[in-house]
Amino acid sequence: MRIAVLADVHGNLPALEAVVNEFQVQGIDQVWHLGDAVGYGAEPFACLQLMADLETVMIMGNHELATLDPAKAAGFNHLAAEAIDWTRKSLSPDVLAILKSFPSFLSPFPEVALFHGLPGNINGYLRTAETAGSVLDYLERTDPRIRYAFFGHTHRTMVFTQLVGRPTRMFEPECDLTLAPGRRYLLNPGSVGQPRNGDPRAQYLIYDQEEGQIRFRQVDYNIQKAQSRIIEADLPPSLAARLSQGM
Repeated sequence: MRIAVLADVHGNLPALEAVVNEFQVQGIDQVWHLGDAVGYGAEPFACLQLMADLETVMIMGNHELATLDPAKAAGFNHLAAEAIDWTRKSLSPDVLAILKSFPSFLSPFPEVALFHGLPGNINGYLRTAETAGSVLDYLERTDPRIRYAFFGHTHRTMVFTQLVGRPTRMFEPECDLTLAPGRRYLLNPGSVGQPRNGDPRAQYLIYDQEEGQIRFRQVDYNIQKAQSRIIEADLPPSLAARLSQGM
């Protein structure tokens, strides 16, 4: 089975459509999204609808949480808070009920876990080897069968890996990855809708179960179209500008 693992679409429909257009060529059998389908971008409903059409496995992100509960946006910067307020007003009660159904942690296969920020803390950031070591310990206690966990939230493609009894390593992948026996991995596919690693292309990964491989993908899309839709929706212009910068 070949699984497309996406994160942080953030209402950017042109970026999501460009990624989905690859799926037939890439032989994708299933799609997972690791949270923050909404927020920042101008087309949250269309993104949710497209992922529903693909029967995507959806995880709760901090922007879904803040859309459902305004108090959860208290720690957001003013741009994110304004976009979340707009998102909340733009979605119907039925769609909000769907957001509420998203789990914060899921294990679709015995060896795999999915979460947004940190397991047990949607808002937490997984950025350092020290934090990754703690997460791997937590997953080991939760279910020792888990070898691979996929997460989002940082908007940066990242890999953490640990051989039992050895220190946790972190790196930003520059090529595809073969999953080594005996190692455990935490993998971030980067962001589809708002990358923050200096590369403005839509980013995701493909998890090939049978081959034990991870393929990191970067997809060109019509950034100007996404920017125009943000401006037309009267969202903060800086949310449009940053798409060109990948920041």
